[in-house]
Amino acid sequence: MSLKQTINRYELFDNKEFQLVAKVEAELLTGARKWLSEYGFTEIIVPRLVNATGSCEIIDTLFKVPYFGKEAFLSQTGQLYLEAVVPFFGGKVWTFGPSFRAERRVDDRHLTEFSLLELEFEGDFEHLLEVIEKLLAGMLRQLSFIHVPEIRLPFKRLKYEDAISKLGLKFGFDLTSVDEQKLVAENNQQPMFITHFPKDLKYFNMRVNDDDDRVVNSADLLLPYAGESAGAAEREFNPAKLQQRLHASAMWRQFVANGGDESAFDWYMNAYWKYPYKLHSGFGMGLNRVTKYVLQADDIRATTVYPTNAETIY
Repeated sequence: MSLKQTINRYELFDNKEFQLVAKVEAELLTGARKWLSEYGFTEIIVPRLVNATGSCEIIDTLFKVPYFGKEAFLSQTGQLYLEAVVPFFGGKVWTFGPSFRAERRVDDRHLTEFSLLELEFEGDFEHLLEVIEKLLAGMLRQLSFIHVPEIRLPFKRLKYEDAISKLGLKFGFDLTSVDEQKLVAENNQQPMFITHFPKDLKYFNMRVNDDDDRVVNSADLLLPYAGESAGAAEREFNPAKLQQRLHASAMWRQFVANGGDESAFDWYMNAYWKYPYKLHSGFGMGLNRVTKYVLQADDIRATTVYPTNAETIY
């Protein structure tokens, strides 16, 4: 899909394809809200103009914003803001909103702005995967007006080390979208989890596995057509370990080397030193990737009403 095709398509607001995309997006979110309400989650409004605490693993993709003589960023995730308040809202919180990535690639998988559904809650790795499965099922049940791919619960789990063995990769290599689709195809085009990624590939606050300190208790949800659609993990809640992981992370070193404020994460770390957090877990699910799966679309730009990338802005 070229830039011209993308713009022309969305100039025609009476186009049936355009309307279907909007309806699917809306109903998936409605299904999520229903499920989250039923299971006692509290919605938290998180900031979108942030310090580096609103970043994901790759700090290079932060959009910089001048902020009253300082440097701020457009948020990529509300994860840390949710984590900090988990104990005070029944151990179950969530948020929904835009995630901004300064992604220069213009292709069928990447947008510079997309919608992200994020949950944080008390519970272990097993509970984490169960919540993802049930939430996705609840979202799909809302789509009564179109045919929805049938999913079988529980989803298959494949450890990262077994996945790279199948793919002929070395330990420490990240999976590409092509790799993800090969694994999904082997799983009869059913959703699946890839679990226990190397800690060096993941965010600093993911909890290291007790039996294998090379990996973290993490999982990526792979969907047909969409590939990775949710990134999930147990969270480290021991403040000493958490602080050590932060300062040892490539993200932190790069941020500080580029002149970033070393106190940026202080508010987050101070919460862990002050309050008695329990084992908790969380994930972010890209709404556009789920829509891509539902519509069996080859291009991410066909799965959101106003697709924005490095070549397109409205």
